[in-house]
Amino acid sequence: MLCIQTVSERFFPLNGKKRSYTRVLFKGMNNREASINLRSSFLALVSAIILLSFSSSCVITQSSEQAQQQPNATTGAPAAAVPVIRPEVEIASWYGEHNQDPEAHAVLIETLQPGRVITSHNADKLFNPASIIKLTTSLVALRRLGPDYRFEIKVYADGTLDDKGILHGQLYVMGGAPTFGDAAANMIARELRDMGVKRVDGTVNVSPDFCFNFSESAEESAGRLVKALKLDGPQPKTAVMNEPSGEMLLVFYSHPLREVLLYMNAHSSNFTAERVGNLVGGPTSVQQFLIDELKLPPSEVQLSTVSGREQNRMNAHGIIGVVRALVDETKRHGLKPADILPIADEDNGTLRRRFTGTSLEGAVLGKTGTLTPDVDGGMVSLAGIIYTRDAGEIVFVMLDQGDRLAENRDAEDKLLEEVVKLRAAPAPVPIETPRDLLSASSMRVERRGALQRGRKATA
Repeated sequence: MLCIQTVSERFFPLNGKKRSYTRVLFKGMNNREASINLRSSFLALVSAIILLSFSSSCVITQSSEQAQQQPNATTGAPAAAVPVIRPEVEIASWYGEHNQDPEAHAVLIETLQPGRVITSHNADKLFNPASIIKLTTSLVALRRLGPDYRFEIKVYADGTLDDKGILHGQLYVMGGAPTFGDAAANMIARELRDMGVKRVDGTVNVSPDFCFNFSESAEESAGRLVKALKLDGPQPKTAVMNEPSGEMLLVFYSHPLREVLLYMNAHSSNFTAERVGNLVGGPTSVQQFLIDELKLPPSEVQLSTVSGREQNRMNAHGIIGVVRALVDETKRHGLKPADILPIADEDNGTLRRRFTGTSLEGAVLGKTGTLTPDVDGGMVSLAGIIYTRDAGEIVFVMLDQGDRLAENRDAEDKLLEEVVKLRAAPAPVPIETPRDLLSASSMRVERRGALQRGRKATA
């Protein structure tokens, strides 16, 4: 049996003039290969026709990079090598034609089912993925906590309530929810009013992990909370306390995790990612999850944060594995990837004006990444899923190093559209839009106790 492999290659000699040739490989029964380099495209065509007439088997076409073995996202077992579709856009040449160094970029685009490589460039090279790391945080949080997990904040009172609604004693607000803000504080204030509390003449205490409107400072958050509660009389003092005392009055339940993750990924919220990531063990735990569960080589996963800030390292193959695992994980919970990932040019956030007016508008779910030039010389990245009418879903990752951030971002959009439109017709993501991120209606407060009464107000 005879198989023939033709590979078109381009190179740039020292004189800078672009040249092309076609290499024809012959593989026989004994697996020995011979090759002919044909500088003339005409001779290449004639030779290919003649050779095909003698072949009773298949013609195998491959891109310049070989398909890599990807681990199964669910079982972690090594999967078969991903078949390769001959690319119609040569990535290295494309970047060269756009006056960019091809070595500063990595691209990997594959069909989701069946997994076939559409195009690949520098897919094994380590880059700083920037905020694409939030996809790994999302994956681990979903696996370990579940999509319906809610952050809890408990409210205690240690004191008595007089007949004028003054709480003589301490109020404690314990716990932290990364998306806690004015709407949540209003819900607690309403419950306290319904319980008769109009004023606190003691101290309002918060726990060290309490946060308000994405503030890193518990002290500052306590001050904002007191203002939001709109209590009568002089504003009470605030303090940070490790433990509460008294009777538990209320339990506040945050937005479910799936909504928190959608907001985090849409707005690339580092604050939210750090709070969610710390809940599942931080960067060390997330890194070990990728090694143990996704079977990524330890040398290809280096995480120092769960948000994508600072120094992290992954390659395109590893990130594609994370995207595939997210698809599987959301399906396992009865969700869709769109439940935790924003839609380009539809949802508010970093993808709001991406792919506008192109064939990919409204067809891309993804996560962006950006690092300023003071970190690794600057990075722009994009990874996610493209929906199509005739080729199923397509998964992709693009990593672009350099300080030309806006230019690299535009290049990502152009290149992705060029590659995809040659293979498939994009289709809108199958979900209703527009969406209300972090709707107040998905939070709730439950009563757990009652205030002690018995002290009369003095004149």
